[in-house]
Amino acid sequence: MVQNNLEKPKRATSTVGHTDHNNDWRSYMRAPNMPGLDAIATDRPGDGVSPQAMLASAFVLAKIGDPTGAREQLRHMTSATNETDPAVGTHAADLLLVDAHVRVYEDRALTEEHSARLKRLLSTLPASDQVGQALTFNHLSTAALHRGEFDRAQDHAENAIRLYLLGGAQFGSLHMHTHLGQIRMMRGDLTGAIAQYDQMERSLDQLDGDPQGLRAICKALKSEVYYEMNKMGDAQSLLADALTSIEQTDAWLDVLAATYRVRARLAFVQAGLPGALSELAHADAAARDRQMPRLARLMAVERIRALTLSDEIKTANIEMQRIGLDPGKLDANQPQMDWGLRHGTTNVAIARWLVRARRAKRALDFVDLAEENAIRGGQLLSLAKLRVIRAQAHLQLNGRSDATSALLSSIRLLGKQPFRRFILDEGLSLQPVVQAALDGERVKVPIDTVQRHQLSEIMHHWSSGGISSTEGQSRDRQGDSKRRYLELLAQGFSNKEIGRVMGVSSNTVKYHLKQIYGELHVHNRARAVSQARMLGIIDD
Repeated sequence: MVQNNLEKPKRATSTVGHTDHNNDWRSYMRAPNMPGLDAIATDRPGDGVSPQAMLASAFVLAKIGDPTGAREQLRHMTSATNETDPAVGTHAADLLLVDAHVRVYEDRALTEEHSARLKRLLSTLPASDQVGQALTFNHLSTAALHRGEFDRAQDHAENAIRLYLLGGAQFGSLHMHTHLGQIRMMRGDLTGAIAQYDQMERSLDQLDGDPQGLRAICKALKSEVYYEMNKMGDAQSLLADALTSIEQTDAWLDVLAATYRVRARLAFVQAGLPGALSELAHADAAARDRQMPRLARLMAVERIRALTLSDEIKTANIEMQRIGLDPGKLDANQPQMDWGLRHGTTNVAIARWLVRARRAKRALDFVDLAEENAIRGGQLLSLAKLRVIRAQAHLQLNGRSDATSALLSSIRLLGKQPFRRFILDEGLSLQPVVQAALDGERVKVPIDTVQRHQLSEIMHHWSSGGISSTEGQSRDRQGDSKRRYLELLAQGFSNKEIGRVMGVSSNTVKYHLKQIYGELHVHNRARAVSQARMLGIIDD
């Protein structure tokens, strides 16, 4: 809120492309912290307020989380003018751009018709209006992203960044890094997504303050990537720092969906179904308060996921029916109301439910269709998850060779990416398949060193009890596992015998011992036992 002793900026009508007035939305995209600029948001509809001022006010109100106030400004502008008013023609382009901007914050989709109008607008904007062109590409990227058209969304985002920077609007350009980061993650490029968000943070360091909580937005989106890497502590820490800012200042669907999704999944890992349902109740309330139906639907999919992983099959089915999903229909296009960016998440949830409901053959048929959609959309992370579920379905049908092949196909899709969670989330039912892959059973193409390391880490996670509710408890469990290995070494057990005791393969034992030797700075069994006794890890 602007202090009373601050003079409000002068109102002046400008044409599209004239950007030297503080009450133009372009000024906000250039310098969101400029003194006096917040006055734009305080100007309510009234006589004597210029169309340009109303457009600027609508733009800023949407940005600060008041899309209702923003829409009120736009309605007043259109009702206060008529077709013969010169202001209508003068500001028609800006009206289209600001209307699309407000729609995004209202959780209303930008349709194909909107995209067509925006493309036509590009040919009419002055060459000098780089910020206007940039916002047009920004909207086109958002529309393509929400339809799941990643290549097109990326192309539009990169054009928007280039034009924002040419127009001196670095603040505007930073929003496009969130699009590019999400695209990279959905393509399975986890390290690339982190690099994109790191670049965004470095750019933020060049701005004064933290305009509109962009740093918090970056942390929330980065936490989603860290979750997929199984870096749970990092994911939780980032969300803890970001949540208050996001809930208070931003109504952006992408960010809210990622935030609540990761909070629910972390809660499920740490506290089971009760923890996940508590987080999802909070997310549901936020969706109602903000009147965001797509956010509510995405949270319903998360609830289906948590219920299914808890083997609450009937309750999960009721929730699917409530939002119009029918697992009995083999139609991977059925969630028409879904946001394209997250369409793969819904199909993974349906496929998982079919497997857990012991409908393995139907699950395989559904996965065939869902994989086609994922491949067509370039959603490799969802494709990898679908192939893990395919492995579970084959295992139910005693097709161990097919199960192993499906699992290996899933990890080969993501190459050397530091994935972890999409296998761990499916639970211990996958342990025999992972073990078979490590042992080389029914493996047509041998796994490479990187894949062996990844699968060994997953087996280690399961054998050591996995993540617990606190880092301290996790370290305690890992310490117990290490102590047990060292005790068996001290008793002279062979790797094969240790594997039988610990319920893992000889290869997994070798992996654990290598980790232990590294921690103790030794190179063989005898020295490991000696060092462990000296440090008090095991008794003499």
